[in-house]
Amino acid sequence: MTFLVFLVVLTPVRRARACGPDFPPELLGDRARLLAELPDGAFLHEASHLLPKPAEAFAVVESGEEPEGARTGGGARETELYQSGAKAFHEGNWDEARARFLEVLALPAGERRRFSTFAAFMLGRMAGAGTEQEGPRRFAEVRELARQGFEDPLGLAAASLGEEARQLLREGDDAGAIRLYAEQAAHGSGSGAASLLFVARAIARDEARMQQVLRDPVGQRLMATYAWTRGHETLWVDEAESPTPLPRLMEALAAVPGLAGADRLAAGAWRAGRFDLAERFAGQERTPLAAWVKAKLALRRGDKAAAEQFLAEASEGFPEKENWAVREWLQPVRPRAHVEGERTLLALLRGDIPQAAERVLKTCSWPDIAYVAERVLTVEELQRFIAAHASSPELQCKPEPGLWQEENERKDVNAQLRLLLGRRLMRSGRGQESLEYFRGTAWEEPARKYVEALEQARSAWRDLDEAQALFSAARLARSAGMELMGTEVAPDWSWVAGEFDVGEWNAEMQRVSEGSPARAILGELPLNSEAERERLTANAPPHTLRFHYRSTAADLAEKAAQLVPPRSQAYAALLCHAARFVSRTEPERTHRLWSTYVKNGALISDEMMFGQSCPEPDFERLRNQKLAMPWRTWRLRTVATVGLGFLLLPMVGAVVLVRRKRRR
Repeated sequence: MTFLVFLVVLTPVRRARACGPDFPPELLGDRARLLAELPDGAFLHEASHLLPKPAEAFAVVESGEEPEGARTGGGARETELYQSGAKAFHEGNWDEARARFLEVLALPAGERRRFSTFAAFMLGRMAGAGTEQEGPRRFAEVRELARQGFEDPLGLAAASLGEEARQLLREGDDAGAIRLYAEQAAHGSGSGAASLLFVARAIARDEARMQQVLRDPVGQRLMATYAWTRGHETLWVDEAESPTPLPRLMEALAAVPGLAGADRLAAGAWRAGRFDLAERFAGQERTPLAAWVKAKLALRRGDKAAAEQFLAEASEGFPEKENWAVREWLQPVRPRAHVEGERTLLALLRGDIPQAAERVLKTCSWPDIAYVAERVLTVEELQRFIAAHASSPELQCKPEPGLWQEENERKDVNAQLRLLLGRRLMRSGRGQESLEYFRGTAWEEPARKYVEALEQARSAWRDLDEAQALFSAARLARSAGMELMGTEVAPDWSWVAGEFDVGEWNAEMQRVSEGSPARAILGELPLNSEAERERLTANAPPHTLRFHYRSTAADLAEKAAQLVPPRSQAYAALLCHAARFVSRTEPERTHRLWSTYVKNGALISDEMMFGQSCPEPDFERLRNQKLAMPWRTWRLRTVATVGLGFLLLPMVGAVVLVRRKRRR
């Protein structure tokens, strides 16, 4: 129960905003923020790494309910003695309880494998006035028993570290308590990590305690970590209680010679705008975090080459799966991905497009991968990129899922990139090539039908047949346009199924994050290169409106209307559908189509609300009319020219033969 209270208290409180979508991180969406800010370090994660992870970790049991059967399974004698002692303890008969627990430990080792850790732990808890020293000795005995292989189904060895640390806190030994809590956290105990937060918070407000703790290296690392990760500290306290004095804490840490955890202080100083302290302490330890701070400082000086070197060092040092999120169920904060995002941006700024594509793939951030793949690389470059990385482990990366993603179609980066390329090819008029990338997906059949409809329109000999094929393609473009030709990023935002305008969301988040000291400095840097801007223009979709494929559908329907008689039912219906396709995205175009219909069309008997409720175009009525639809003029000319050619060839041959005979 105590651990659950810790979890509640540790829940971060931020500036309140209206509820919104929980998007995966989009690193390139706010470039000034990406270069200027360090992600929040997670105190609980850092606290579990103050000491090295033990080679033989103790079991940790901190859930609300103990494991089923944890208090059964021992031998008859040890079970009887332990249960008698437990009963006496709950009845307040401590002398009786103590005697029974001692009897458990007096049994031969082979006869007390189950409840020895229980008995030693209870003896440690029962230590009181006159027997204070027995507590630490018994808690140490619990841990030794666990190391020797005695059963520990309740995780009492790990819990004994916290119990012993609490006793040291009562005695005023902060440094000793911190070491024990740090050891408990290193075993994977969330309770130990949470205890370190409470201890650090109290010490930061007490000058005398802080000076004592800063004499110990583990205490130094704890307080430096606390200074860095205060973004994840929640002060659920009375308003009258003052917050932690961060500037004073930083100055106290800066005064410690040979500070352990100097990289943490450098990171905290950068986030607080104390660039002098960041410069001073970033070079004292060679860690991934220190290299990251050095990269930020190099960018602040305008030295992008040095920044790239430090970012490469940081990327190599951070484990790929390291996660700084406060909770496992929150969107992950992976430092290595953030570092690779910064390297991607630096490559874009120097116009090195191939390098940017390589870097962004390592982020496993689908919004950023999609941006580079769709708007920066050419179609041919993207085809070569996918082929070159066919066996690359990065293509097997599984981006963080969202409620809008179809897991069976977007199972990894490779699957998503292939769909993205298929839609790009479809948009650029290379439909036959695109079918390869839709194969095996839910959209294989719609894609094939759309390509076939366009091909039928191109090869039709009669205007009416072409119009019917164009309308079939138009309907597919409207009904399945997001899947067949929608843009993964702006303007359609297919990666969220078009449900949100992520560009507006990014703009809002940018406004919320404005004001950091580092951002004010780095925000003046140019954040787009000329090469990138040129490619953004060249690789833009045919229409710049959101849901641009609706405009494509309207184009096809309007083109079909131009191929049928203007006073026919089909003409009115096709214009009506064209207007319906863009009624929400292009109201001015809807008005123009209405004007065209009024000017050229005829009132039809079918009930029709123009642009809202449209009848199906009756192509069969046109086919059955006495005046058949004319063939295309250019095709008639082609046929006439070919026929005339066939007639002229024999005539020319005859003339040649006659002349030869006359010469003879």
